[in-house]
Amino acid sequence: MLKPLVLVVDDEVDLNNDIVESINKSNKKYEAISAYSAEEALSSLEKHKVCFGLGRNCIRFVVLDIKMPGMNGLELLETLREKYKENIGVVMLTAWEDKEKWDKATAGFVVNYLVKPFDPAKLIEILDRFFEGEEERMIVETFEKHIEKDKKYENPASSS
Repeated sequence: MLKPLVLVVDDEVDLNNDIVESINKSNKKYEAISAYSAEEALSSLEKHKVCFGLGRNCIRFVVLDIKMPGMNGLELLETLREKYKENIGVVMLTAWEDKEKWDKATAGFVVNYLVKPFDPAKLIEILDRFFEGEEERMIVETFEKHIEKDKKYENPASSS
């Protein structure tokens, strides 16, 4: 049986390699590959465009950093949603967290938004839930989390 393919997009080579290794070793359920730029990610998505006659991309999930040279992760997310209509799950994994980034990420229907440093076990939990069919629930939960963040951005004194 084919394992779901996860694409990790992060220009930090060591972190990218650690995430890929963590996913591949986690429970042998997933296979992860790397891209170190948005352009490389688009090339990987194109390369895996049709998965063994299934009519969908072999890459089923993307772990996506925001801050990268050239096209950033939010721009890649927008391109991914325009070009690949099928449901490819996306989790943002970034050191950047502000209202604008949250707005763009939730507009791109991400299943989660993790802030670095992160717990690799949390990423595996996200993958497990996604591949168990909880994508819609996860998108709603992320949107609700964004609404809570919005309140803190609007009223920073209340978050202390």
